[in-house]
Amino acid sequence: MPTFTRDSSDVARGRVLTGRTPRPRSQTASRARGAPIGGRAVVSGRVPTMASPLHTELEGPVDAPPLVCLHGGIGTGRYHWSRQVPSLAEHYRVHLPDLPGHGHSPFPARAEYGAGFLADAVEGYLERIGPPVHVAGFSMGGHAALHVAARRPELFASLALVGVATAHHPGLDEWRARFDPDRLATEWPAWARALARLHAPLGDEAWREVLDRDSSGVTHAEVDLDALEKLAAPLLLVRGDRDPVVPVQQYAELRTRSPFSEELVVNYGGHDVQLTRAEIVRPALRDFLDRSAG
Repeated sequence: MPTFTRDSSDVARGRVLTGRTPRPRSQTASRARGAPIGGRAVVSGRVPTMASPLHTELEGPVDAPPLVCLHGGIGTGRYHWSRQVPSLAEHYRVHLPDLPGHGHSPFPARAEYGAGFLADAVEGYLERIGPPVHVAGFSMGGHAALHVAARRPELFASLALVGVATAHHPGLDEWRARFDPDRLATEWPAWARALARLHAPLGDEAWREVLDRDSSGVTHAEVDLDALEKLAAPLLLVRGDRDPVVPVQQYAELRTRSPFSEELVVNYGGHDVQLTRAEIVRPALRDFLDRSAG
């Protein structure tokens, strides 16, 4: 398998480290249809899974390869991928599910809420679409996708991860402390109001429960890295070089488990570079997906 390297001397851009070229994978097209909204076809609905029904939005050509974009903690599918969707939906049928207890997806009926529960929801969603499926996951959503990849690698046509920790580390505790609902309402009231609007379909105070659940730490249970050696799908790892959530060594360990991995490091980038440095992530993600799809 040939190797390639793409480096940039411009510190304002990202850099792709040496990796192996992803091999082509066959795709299964989604069958949903939508009406044009804002120049693009968008549909929404609810998908039953083994864990909890998920609200989802679909955008892009009906007969295009499916791409599932998973959001991070305290977010929604549409919100966390908003600056990537217009480009991705040109050639992919983009799925934007809200994970359980976020946006329009109801809180789970059972008490257990953690990495295993979220992974069950993601696994059920991918099975409903018809694998193998392209998946892009940010933070918590990417963490859930990794758990699925460790136990069901055949579900993936490719996997792109942005700001995903594979195990607990001290920096996570400090990061999560920012998301105490009372602290957020006092120190960042505009952000608190935005979160309240984002999760309003679940109730006026739903945003507080979202914060409590997502900052509890249970959603970052350690990933079985050894099991990921069975993942034959191409793997893209994206991180900001100033992201406090993802230690450099965790991505390095991930890369040793995959024969088809590559990494994009975004200079001067924080945690959510798919939003804050979208102009760098966008072409790299599209290029990775296009090569993976063959």
